[in-house]
Amino acid sequence: MAVKIKLKRLGKIREPYYRIVVADARTKRDGRAIEEIGKYHPKAEPSFIEVNSERVQHWLSVGAQPTDPVRVLLKITGDWQKFTGEPGSEGTLRTAKPRADKKERFETAAKESQATKEAKEDKGSRAGTQSRATKPAKDAPAKESTAKDAPAKGATAKEATAKDAPAKGATAKEATAKEATAKEATAKDAPAKGPSAKEATAKEEATAKEEATAKEEATAKEEASAKEEASAKEEASAKEEASAKEEASASPSAADEGTGGQAKAANTPSGAETTPATPAAEADAEASDAHAETAGETAADAKASAESGSGA
Repeated sequence: MAVKIKLKRLGKIREPYYRIVVADARTKRDGRAIEEIGKYHPKAEPSFIEVNSERVQHWLSVGAQPTDPVRVLLKITGDWQKFTGEPGSEGTLRTAKPRADKKERFETAAKESQATKEAKEDKGSRAGTQSRATKPAKDAPAKESTAKDAPAKGATAKEATAKDAPAKGATAKEATAKEATAKEATAKDAPAKGPSAKEATAKEEATAKEEATAKEEATAKEEASAKEEASAKEEASAKEEASAKEEASASPSAADEGTGGQAKAANTPSGAETTPATPAAEADAEASDAHAETAGETAADAKASAESGSGA
């Protein structure tokens, strides 16, 4: 039966840890093992490797074959070098530092913080006493230094004003020279601008006059056309009135003639001769004719007024 030294996987997903086991080569990776001879935790820093070297040497001497990962682990621990007789049997295994107890770590941290607080308080008290002692000593030389600096500052101020005076005079002269050149430039530009401004004003006045005359002509034409239309309307209305009067005068006269002839025919007996009319009868006939004419004129006026109202 072929025996192998291999790794048996345990743990959760992405957090594996292994057992170094001796098992039959035909069993599964995580199947039944003959013996566990070590541990391997790859997620630790540094990796945790623990091997029972006596049992490893026994199974290697019996003929068990390690897999490649297990052979690397045995080289790190130095067991493979022991079995093969190669140098480096001490191995290269790194071990993690032993963890201190939580209580001990807490006590040490508390002691350190207390020591730092006491040191700060001592420094503050010492600094306060030193500042009180050194204040009067520092004030005296400070006053002396201010007394010495006062005349020096006055002298420097006078020198600065003396230096600034000629500089200010020079700047004033330069400013006046610039103003003079600016005035000359404006004086030169003025005659050049004068004729152009006059021409522009003359053109504007001419255009304004032309527009005014055009407006007056248009208003005159409109008034003339309105007058012509009004006169034409008056003439037409006068003609209509005259024609209406003529028609009215013609209609009463014809009616009177018809009625007069009938009356005469009725008054004269058939076969009798007509007798000449007397002056009184003639006067009565004329009065009746005048009355008929006035009635016809009034009727014609009424018709004309009605026609004119309907036309409007």
